[in-house]
Amino acid sequence: MAHRVLGIDIGQTEIKAVLVEASWRTYAVLGAYLEPVPSAEEVAHRLPPAAPEPAPATEKATEPPAETAPENEPVAPAGEETPPPWVFALADLLKKHQLEFNEVTCSLPGTRATTRILTLPFENRRRIEQILPFELENQVPFDLDEMHLSFEVLGKDPDGGFRVLVALTPKPEVAMFLRHVSQAGVDPRLLDLSPYGLFAAARQALPQEMGAYAVLDLGSNHADVVIMNEGQLADLRSIPVGGEVFDRAVAETLRLDPVRAEAVKREKASLNANDVLGQALRGAAVPFFIRLRQTLQGIRSEKGIVVTRLYLTGRGGFLDGLAAALAEELAVEVDWLAPFPAETPAFAGPPDRLQQARFGRALALASRGYDPLRKVALNLRHGPFIYRRQQLAIKSSLRSIAIIGGIIVLLLAYNIIAGHMQKRRQLQQVQDQIVQLYMKAFPGGAPPLQPLDQFRSQIGKTMAKYHAVGFFGDDNLRAIEILKGLSELIPPNIVVDIKKFDLTTESLKLEGEVGSFPDVDALEEALKKLPAFKQVKKESSTTVSEKVKFRFLITLQEKKPKTTGGAPAPQGTPKPPAAPAGEAKPS
Repeated sequence: MAHRVLGIDIGQTEIKAVLVEASWRTYAVLGAYLEPVPSAEEVAHRLPPAAPEPAPATEKATEPPAETAPENEPVAPAGEETPPPWVFALADLLKKHQLEFNEVTCSLPGTRATTRILTLPFENRRRIEQILPFELENQVPFDLDEMHLSFEVLGKDPDGGFRVLVALTPKPEVAMFLRHVSQAGVDPRLLDLSPYGLFAAARQALPQEMGAYAVLDLGSNHADVVIMNEGQLADLRSIPVGGEVFDRAVAETLRLDPVRAEAVKREKASLNANDVLGQALRGAAVPFFIRLRQTLQGIRSEKGIVVTRLYLTGRGGFLDGLAAALAEELAVEVDWLAPFPAETPAFAGPPDRLQQARFGRALALASRGYDPLRKVALNLRHGPFIYRRQQLAIKSSLRSIAIIGGIIVLLLAYNIIAGHMQKRRQLQQVQDQIVQLYMKAFPGGAPPLQPLDQFRSQIGKTMAKYHAVGFFGDDNLRAIEILKGLSELIPPNIVVDIKKFDLTTESLKLEGEVGSFPDVDALEEALKKLPAFKQVKKESSTTVSEKVKFRFLITLQEKKPKTTGGAPAPQGTPKPPAAPAGEAKPS
């Protein structure tokens, strides 16, 4: 999908803008636009472009305004700060051409910032952010807390480590610049420094240029210089001398006002002229030549880089004879920077090289992020000056993450609760089944409150009874053994009516009735003969309705554990006869 970017080069005398349409890794230039910056007097009575219209005057207002504004021109309220003239020029450019774009990029003047190129042993951005304040505190003469720190990793240093470009800009300067462009109606996604924008223009126009060369943009009150070596940024500077020195020379020589002097400089002045004006211009150029020569000599002494070519860009270089004078003074080749693609309709061919140089920085700003400027990434829009849409996007992303996280938490909670409820339902079903089994096993009783505990208790009682009556194998034939032994030992002539037979693993309580007291004594003697009984104690014997009622408490012999050789024969019962030799025993 096509994406339109407007690159804006803000100068003191004119605003240059280039609109490109980018898609994936390529872009196409849609147009280049120019708007002259009005004088301060021309905008003195204009409202800031983005400011609301003043409220209509009421009938009670009696004092007339101090000055009368031009017809149909609103008057700035008293006490309100008037933006710099370029703000009005930028607003006029956008309004005149009705430009449609998705984002804006522009540059902050380099004179408002301090730059350093450091060599660090790593390229990790987080580590660089942590160590930069300590690296810079002894290199800069101001408080770092008052500065907005930005940096970009330029690449590997041939001597080892990584080269890092550091930019320090006063925070009030950044805030004021963003406020001014906002008044013009734009919010730049990308904001770099004008010398860095010149570096981007050099990378774009001369991607294959090797050796050492410099790019110069002569502005109104300063000049930006970028020095390249073997395709890499070697240094960048902003020299506080600009084209206004030539304007002053023309104004003083011809006694003209600044506006007219600037027009004469563009149209008639020449450094090659032998008249009074030419001499004045050459004299005014001396401080500029000195500062530029010092810059080139400094990079030569510091880094051993000898600049042999100089490329001009920007309107300031249009002064007739300036290119030849620079070539003579600096002993370098001078040419114009022509960054536009060959297929650009408005800037095609050698005759338009001056115009291409004029819009070079604006084009570089518009095409940032696309080859060959994909890795040119210095941006002051971070930290307290983060791009508003980016900030909103981050907030929106965080909000979306929070919503998604909340949904995930709710789903997890729902799953936990649902799982818990399902387990409770399953547990309840198991408990209901246990109750049903209990009622089937022990009918006639009330439903159990604690089915498992009561089930265990009933099973324990039942097991005890089953052990007592001998339902669990040879080791537990207590009742059968005793009843059989009693039936064998009681005399046949004694009739015994058993009323109670309470057998435990340790004792037997036997109650019943016989015909006479001698029968009780005979029964007692018979019980003592039973091997399973350890002690027989007659507790009572009484006469009841011609019958003698008796009660015995009998202590049982301890059962011997079953041996591996087979179970012993039951006590009190005859042993089975041995099988004849050669005959198989019954299983």
